[in-house]
Amino acid sequence: KNEHDEEIERDYHKKKIGRLVFPILVVCFLVYFTSGYFHYHAVVVASGSMEPNISKGDVVVIEKIDGNTDLLELNQVIAYRYNKIIVVHRLVKKIIVDGEPYFYTKGDANSNIDNYKITEDMIIGTVNLKIPYIGYPTVWVNEL
Repeated sequence: KNEHDEEIERDYHKKKIGRLVFPILVVCFLVYFTSGYFHYHAVVVASGSMEPNISKGDVVVIEKIDGNTDLLELNQVIAYRYNKIIVVHRLVKKIIVDGEPYFYTKGDANSNIDNYKITEDMIIGTVNLKIPYIGYPTVWVNEL
């Protein structure tokens, strides 16, 4: 082989490696945010209950509060587990009964407050960021 052919071959291998780096970084990023083991957690919104502020197919990034519910303020959008699913709704009421805090939420598109109480152990965290539309493939797969 001559020097020119070797240079072309090196360029080809560099481009091939470069094409692999981006998908690997994207996969690592997705695993990081969707695993739930870190301070931030990404979730795809699967309903329109928070329209028009958060739409079906949006991805929201949840900042975990690790049980520190004193950080929660009325009108904040929070995420919590209810019947094994993650719900993203707005905090509308906070009461204390016998020293235990209870929380009530409402979807922005819903006319009524959710008809169940939320306890401290159900709350994951607050929603501070949304990324529009990128969760649609997940929504479509789950609707099959």
